[in-house]
This record gives sequence, C-alpha cells and structure tokens, in this order.
Amino acid sequence: MRLTKTALLFCACSSVRAYVWPSPYDLLEDQYTVSSGFGDGGIVDGVDPCSLGPIGGRIPGRQAAAEWLRLAYHDTATHDIETGLGGLDASIGFETGRQQNVGRGMNDSLVFFGAFQSRNSSMADVIALSVILAIKNCGGPSIPFRAGRIDAESAGPETVPEPQQDLESHASSFAHQGFNVTEMIGLVACGHTMGGVHQVDFPFTVQNAISSSNPDGMAHFDDSFDSFDNHIATQWIDGTTANPLATGFNTTTNSDARIFAADGNKTMRAFAQNPNLFSAQCGSLLERMLNTVPRTVQLSEVIEPLPLKPYQLSLNMASNGSLMLSGYIRIFGTSVEAAAATPAAMPVSLNWKDRNGQTNVAYSTSAAAVSQTSASLWGSVRFFEINVAIDAYLGISSFVVDWAYSSQLPLTHSDNGGDGFPLQDVILNVPEKSCKDFSQHTVTVYGVIRTDMGPISNPYVDYNSNVNQEGNIVVKQVTTRAALARVDGSASPLYDTYSATFTDGGQFTDEGVVTLDLVVDAGGKRYVSAKNPEIFRNCRVPVVR
Repeated sequence: MRLTKTALLFCACSSVRAYVWPSPYDLLEDQYTVSSGFGDGGIVDGVDPCSLGPIGGRIPGRQAAAEWLRLAYHDTATHDIETGLGGLDASIGFETGRQQNVGRGMNDSLVFFGAFQSRNSSMADVIALSVILAIKNCGGPSIPFRAGRIDAESAGPETVPEPQQDLESHASSFAHQGFNVTEMIGLVACGHTMGGVHQVDFPFTVQNAISSSNPDGMAHFDDSFDSFDNHIATQWIDGTTANPLATGFNTTTNSDARIFAADGNKTMRAFAQNPNLFSAQCGSLLERMLNTVPRTVQLSEVIEPLPLKPYQLSLNMASNGSLMLSGYIRIFGTSVEAAAATPAAMPVSLNWKDRNGQTNVAYSTSAAAVSQTSASLWGSVRFFEINVAIDAYLGISSFVVDWAYSSQLPLTHSDNGGDGFPLQDVILNVPEKSCKDFSQHTVTVYGVIRTDMGPISNPYVDYNSNVNQEGNIVVKQVTTRAALARVDGSASPLYDTYSATFTDGGQFTDEGVVTLDLVVDAGGKRYVSAKNPEIFRNCRVPVVR
C-alpha cells in the first residue's frame, strides 16, 4: 500500500504549544482520524470487517485484528519495570524467530504496518495506533492514543509468557512488566476476546481443526471472535467455553484456565456479569499496555482528531510565475449537526495574510466540497478542495478558515489555536522537475528560493527514506542531507532555482513513507518546506511539456 503524503510549508521557529498544525504527528493523526473513503488513513482497511484475515482477507482462517493485538503485547512484554528498559518499542521485529513468537502473524502484521512508517511515525507508534483502531472497529472501547515511541535497534529479552508455563511463572512475568495478578487476568481476557489458537503453530494445544477453509487450523477463544465483547468471560463462567487454552485436550497448555481462576474467578465473574465493566477495564488496561515504553521515552499528549486541518496542502510555482495554493481542508465533528451536514451546502472559505502579515478582502477563496465520501470511527469527517492563485509579490504568511455545517448556522472561525495556519513562501518544492535515476541510485531534487529576503545561506534538502535492517523485516528511517546549489532563475523574477543530486548507494528501499524537507536560512531566519511527498518520476524519462 502506498500513501499520499502531505507537503507542509512553515517557519520552523514557532514556539512549542499544544497540538496545532503542523505537527510531527500529523501523519499519525491522519491515520487515526479517517478510516475510509477520501483521505483514508489506510490502517482500518486491514481489519474491516473485524473478521478479516491478513493481506486483505486472502489468508482464510486467520484474523488480522487479533494478530495485531498479539503482536503489540509480545512487543510490550520485554519491559522491565525495575530497570525501565524494553516495552512497546518495535523490538519485536528482531524477535519473530523465537518460539514464543511462533506463527506468520507477526511478520505479516509488520509488513502491513510498514506502509505507515515514516520519520515522524515510528513502527512502535504504528503498532500502538493499529491496536487502538482495530479494537474500536471491532466494537471495543475507545483507547486514547499518544505518540512519540522510539524504535529499538536490537532485540529485547525473551520474556513473553508461554502456555505451557505454570501460574507462578505467568504471574512473575506480568509483575516484571508492571501488572499484578488481577491485571494479568484482565489483560489475558481482553486479549483473548478476539482470535484464537492455530493448530499449525500449537499442535500440542489444538487438534483436528485444519481444513480447506481453515488451513492454519484456528480454534477460536469464544463464539464471537470477531467482536470485542465479554463472551470470553461469560462462557468461562457458565461452563460453555471452547477456549483451547482453557479446556483444551492438553491440560499442560491450558494457561487461560490457570490465569482466569487465579483469584477464584472473581475478576472473570465480574466481567461476565457486566459487559460495560469489561469494556472499561479492557480500555484502561490496554491503554497502559500500549503506553508501556522504555523509561527514556516521553510520550505526547493524547492525540485526537483536529476539528479543522489542512490535508495535502502545498504551495507551488505556476508556469506563469504566480504561486498556487492547492490541497484540501478537512473538517471533523462529533455533533448532530456534523452528522447531518451536506458537504455541498456547507460554506467554507479560506482567508489569508500576505507575506507582510496584512489582510485584504481579495485574500479569500471558497473551498469546494469533495464529491467522495469519507468516514471516521470517532465522528463525521468531510474534505473541501482549495485551488487558488496568489500574487508572488504579495505572497502568503498564514491563513484562517471560516465555515459552518449549513448556511443557516453561524460561522466557525478556525485559526489554529490563535495564530492562524502558518505558511511560508521563501523556499518551495518543485516536484515536477525532481526525479530518481533508478539504475544509478541517484536522487535529484529541485526547489525555488526567494531572492528578496536578504542573504541566503545553507540551503539544503533532507531526504527521509528507509533502509533494511539485518534480522528484521521492519525498515529503519534514515535522513540523507545534501546541499542545494543555484542552477538557474525561474518563471518568477523573485525566485531562483536550486538543485541537489545525491546517491542512495543502493541502500534505500521503497518500504515506508518517504519525504523530503527543503531548508534555507534567508535574511537571518530559517524557512522549511517540510514533508514533501516521495519522488516517483524516472530521470531517464523525458518530461512532457
């Protein structure tokens, strides 16, 4: 799966504040917010419907949502509460060959997640987000999402509990991770409300389950494996469970039975009697699990859908020398009015300030509703298209958006926390000229820089790409920096063209999200055109004019 990336154009000198646009976590927020349709984040596609098998359902008898949850716990299980080491850090990529991580689900999941990995969305963050979206899509609780996890560069300890171990060993393992016996019972019940056990991986736990429609021989934990509900508890308490880890033919691997009964069934009985309690407790415990990270990692504040956010917004130079602002405005809401709104009837206008911070009645354009529908697990989401020419001499420095769910309602003034949505027109990407020479393993990047800003120094490009890691199916994000050199003028007398050509040494891979940042110091200030999308054009194919 290939994602479309957003080019963000902003001054990198803004102060730290609450989550406003642009943010390092914009890509993750996009993934979190839009679950289908136009602007689809892409992650939910892998678990919709909840029963869907891996690789778009092409592997029958398996369940991707359950495999994602298993992957996240097995990654977290390396945490040591005493030392603060380990936790959800994507070290699992180095650990999939271990017996405790048996099965194809780990690597299948990591391959799927690779499409969403970027400079600002670590594999560990993607794993956490995938679990939150999968559980919500399967009818489970809403779990708050925080970002900022850092991917490990080596394997963690072999500390994942295994079904043949005794209760004391299990309790010790969970305590090592920071969970007491009651919490251990809850985590196992919450983790086993979906999915099951595969005979091909655990032949001493499941038998006679393999068939043409179930080639891996999955035996489900409960009768509603594709719904995040409390049936795992109700069937355990009423004696009807077919959970292969609770009533399987091999008592040695009946670890769920030992764990569920560890407190005399007190916790499981409460879960069976109260589905709301089960959901709430699972939400709390799984949030703790996902936020179990190495002590040195500082997670962000909770990320929630922004009410209004630019999407794929870019400022480029047209062939006549004017500037073109194009892309989309995304509007999200949870109100009745948001759900009932007709996009074509919604007034949405973008109003900007010129490069001197001045406003003018002419600095305005209406946004047109995108015809395709979009959906979110958290509310209602709609997109509106922007396409407007801006005088290069006057330029642009920021914008605001005024909008409403209908013309009968008062306008909402969205100003990005008070300062407007920042834009800069000093350094711009020129995607139509940039290219790759795939045979020579070189990348050529073009940009334009304003000439009237004062002294220009240190122009460069940061190419954010990916390389393979030995012993790990997960790629590693790397940044290649190359100086930009002036090569020509441009269609506007206000801009000169700059370029950089550099080699990837044959090391780069197309896995993950590839972006490039153009940077320049001009007139004593730093300007950045960030997160520009990957280059696809082949340098050896002539540009058609």
